[in-house]
Amino acid sequence: MKLIKILTIVLFFSSNVLADTINYLLKIPNLEIIDVENNNRIKTFKAKKYFKVGIKDNNVECYSPSNQLVKEKQKLIKESLDLYTNEFLTKINLRFIVLCKDLEVASIPALGVPNHPLKTIIVNINTGDYKLSRTIHHEIFHIINDQYRELFDYEKWKKFNSENFKYQSCSTCTDKFGMKLLREKKGFLSEYSQSTVGEDMAETFSFLMIKNSGLKKKLQNDDNLKKKVNFIKLNIQLIDKNFKFKL
Repeated sequence: MKLIKILTIVLFFSSNVLADTINYLLKIPNLEIIDVENNNRIKTFKAKKYFKVGIKDNNVECYSPSNQLVKEKQKLIKESLDLYTNEFLTKINLRFIVLCKDLEVASIPALGVPNHPLKTIIVNINTGDYKLSRTIHHEIFHIINDQYRELFDYEKWKKFNSENFKYQSCSTCTDKFGMKLLREKKGFLSEYSQSTVGEDMAETFSFLMIKNSGLKKKLQNDDNLKKKVNFIKLNIQLIDKNFKFKL
């Protein structure tokens, strides 16, 4: 009986210590670690309960995904994360991914949000597989960009567009949130890529990390887009010469 009591106490305190450690590291309450096996160092958490935290002014809201939803998305999450080696993740300083349902940023529905200082990306898994896969890679690029700002020159990128094109002042200053591959628009891969330079880069990177025959076809007749793709590839490989893209 004493042994059972001791074990119960140990487990209780271990659980509390883990929860406190997670909260300390990520500055996010109500998380629990989940077992998504992958070949790299990223630790995966899910929201155990609703939380509201700041990337700025406590503007990130996240609801808890069901265990069933997490289970349904585990394979896709694993396959997406396995594209990144431990060496690369160390270089870009990414360690954690938090899984949410119905993520909002500044009361606007969102698919993902990065937090480079806390080495974390937060993603909404309550979406289709295509969007989830692209979101993971999109948010990872934001982490890369924050870590290596000197490589991703915004002014140089702007010159890849036509002279009369201008980005918005913020990613939410437009109603263009579409993630589908655009067939006709020159120089851009999606509606969302037309919002800001950072989002354009992240969208370009995310398309290069998935299998998409439409992208290869689009590149054949789009010189502006070719410049963007080459820019992303060149600078990512300056970080890690062995980095592999899907395209």
